[in-house]
Amino acid sequence: MPKHRNELQQQLDYERIQQQLAFLNYQINPHFLMNTLNNIHALIAIDPEQAQDSIVELSRLLRYVLYEGDHQFVPVQREVDFLGHYIRLMRIRFTDDVDVRFDVDLSHPSAGIPPLVMATFVENAFKHGVSYVEPSFVHIKIRTDDGRLRLCCRNSKHERSSSMAEGSGGVGLRNARQRLNLLFPEDHTLEIDDAADVYTVSLDIPLREGVDFTTKNQER
Repeated sequence: MPKHRNELQQQLDYERIQQQLAFLNYQINPHFLMNTLNNIHALIAIDPEQAQDSIVELSRLLRYVLYEGDHQFVPVQREVDFLGHYIRLMRIRFTDDVDVRFDVDLSHPSAGIPPLVMATFVENAFKHGVSYVEPSFVHIKIRTDDGRLRLCCRNSKHERSSSMAEGSGGVGLRNARQRLNLLFPEDHTLEIDDAADVYTVSLDIPLREGVDFTTKNQER
């Protein structure tokens, strides 16, 4: 194939991948926020006094999605802060019978990762892993080392969520997997262990150093 035709094909492939990513981002962001709004609605009915705190956390979530969600990369620390707001919002709803742990160790907090790359897995852990009648847990660990980000998200399982695999996990999990395949086609690991009473997601992706976060940091 002549050089100019090869370059044209590469350009077309790049544009196709960008269009697919834009479509997946468009689906993931509203999906995540819709479930968050549903949670706040339930919280208002349960404890109106704590609803004000939930609105503050929601405003932080919205600010992140609106101003960071369309960037190609965001600092790891900012993504972790976003997840922290979401987890605090979830904690308000649950009793002490729900063991929620958020363990973070960032050796490269300024390195870049795609925004909301972990959100679907954390959201699913709370959505499917918490029972209001049985003791439950959600344990989240995030590490950065050796130029990689590693997420381990474990949650309890109950009869109402006997399977969380792609067949029953909905569009969020499928889109997250597709997005990872487009972002890191040969350089990521996503392992899902759907055991009898525990559901575990393990994610390993590369960090991006030297990103200019003052721009939309779009690059080829």
